[in-house]
Amino acid sequence: MTSLLHVWLRGDHLGEVEQLRTGRLRLRYDATALDTYGIGSRPLSLSLPLTDKRVQGDRLERFLDNLLPEGPVRGALEREHDIRPGDSFALLSRIGRECAGAIQLTTDADAPGDGQLVDLSTSEVQRVVANLPTLDPPEGQVVSASLGGVQSKVLLSRTTSGWAWPGDGALSTHLIKPEPVTDLGPADLIRWEEWALRLARAAGLPAAHAELEDFDGRLALVVERFDRAQGRRTHQEDVTQALGVAARDKYESSVGDARLRRIALEAGAEARNPAGLVADLLAQVAFNLIIGNGDAHSKNYSLTIDETATFSMAPLYDVAPVYLLDGRYQSFGHHLDGQARLRYLTAEHLVREAAGWGISREATTAVMSRVAERVRGALPETHPQGVDVDRVATAVEERATAMLAVGG
Repeated sequence: MTSLLHVWLRGDHLGEVEQLRTGRLRLRYDATALDTYGIGSRPLSLSLPLTDKRVQGDRLERFLDNLLPEGPVRGALEREHDIRPGDSFALLSRIGRECAGAIQLTTDADAPGDGQLVDLSTSEVQRVVANLPTLDPPEGQVVSASLGGVQSKVLLSRTTSGWAWPGDGALSTHLIKPEPVTDLGPADLIRWEEWALRLARAAGLPAAHAELEDFDGRLALVVERFDRAQGRRTHQEDVTQALGVAARDKYESSVGDARLRRIALEAGAEARNPAGLVADLLAQVAFNLIIGNGDAHSKNYSLTIDETATFSMAPLYDVAPVYLLDGRYQSFGHHLDGQARLRYLTAEHLVREAAGWGISREATTAVMSRVAERVRGALPETHPQGVDVDRVATAVEERATAMLAVGG
């Protein structure tokens, strides 16, 4: 089995990752990448600045591990490719040609090609989606794309003639996430996620575009990838990668982690408009607080990294009013001024949290009031499909009104 992976960013060779005999990983950046971006710049990750020295340790391994799915989805991929559980390097050697962002990982030194798109019939698409969480690719194909997360999903490409299977590193354009087959989590979750994304967009926040679609009797959320544009990969990373956090620790458990503050300060320092990045982060956190998103952990916020290694906030995704649907889901994912339980969190916590980011109370309440006012205005025109919205909408309006009161 190979012990070397070539790292490509937007099709350009960025470096090589080597698996040592101990199993640990080591990254060496190309001299051309150092010349292009400069030592200390962060075109790959906030946590992995360019250096002429070899890079190894937890941050590198966690960054790569976070490119892969979690839990049973990852287990199924490991079984399909006959890989020892937990061997991220081996799994990425099989499915690393198509990852989140603009990263591609290959076992050979040749630039990754375009791969191949295999057209799917309607019945084939329905079978692939209906069989999830079992991974059941078309005949003659294997799963060769990777996306983080714990929910079962499939990556496909939408073409002018319909859906296609992205093979051998071909560009995927959408992820399709069906309603879970288990009773874990609130009922009708994907309907609520589609609604929350529409509500965010109606309130003026950048958010992933999604729609509900029926696949042979199984409802699924079809999400357009925001890290794909005009047939090209754009780069992004989630907060676990940006801060070197393990996927298993995506819920912030310690007040001392101060992850949101670190993103505001550290990613802000790499932004063309630091104040704009911080305001966008604040707006996303405010929206999640208003809708009672009990799943706003560190894998559900992301940063966009452009061709000049400049950072900005990526659009919202994976948002849903989980806590308002089921009060057991109380974790906000991150601490706000020391509090992480939605049962106790208030807008005032967010004001005090943002003070630690260096934002004045006046500036913070201005952002929060804008988000709250727009959410209230958008509520009457954004109704979820197939569920009773009244109780949740009333709670969201009350939470938005409470946030406005803090700014008053």
